[in-house]
Amino acid sequence: MILITFEGLDPFVTGRYSREHLKNLANLFEASEDEISFFVPNGTIVHNGIEQTSWNIRVKVECPLRYHALEENVANYLLKTLKDFAIHIEVLFHYFDEAHSHKRVSSEYPLFIGHDEVKEAEEKWEEEQDEEVYTGDVFAEHKEELDALEEALEGNAKKGHKE
Repeated sequence: MILITFEGLDPFVTGRYSREHLKNLANLFEASEDEISFFVPNGTIVHNGIEQTSWNIRVKVECPLRYHALEENVANYLLKTLKDFAIHIEVLFHYFDEAHSHKRVSSEYPLFIGHDEVKEAEEKWEEEQDEEVYTGDVFAEHKEELDALEEALEGNAKKGHKE
């Protein structure tokens, strides 16, 4: 797997970037789109007490050593296409030997959650939201108890003013 990590970039920007550039990056890597994923850690780059989101970003590309020869083209593409989202950009490549990579892929589920699954989940959520909302008086059964409490509070307030 090729993992591209954006440190210091807004997660929503990364989502958009991944949708718009996955295909081109797969072509540059001469790899399947299924081999590339993006990661945005929950964190912020800070300098001298000031948050630097989208001002300074670091892009880490973790990939098998066989992609080393493509590094220059991929780096140039990332630097060029990220200039619309960030001011200062650094791209680092970390290579690993595939002999030391181990994974398990479930045959019961698709490799990635797709737009259809997200749409299906959203539709189910919307159906659940269509349930009728109770607009009656939820305290109706406790009216006498509430009236007694209010009287007691008013009585205590009057006693407090007399003393």
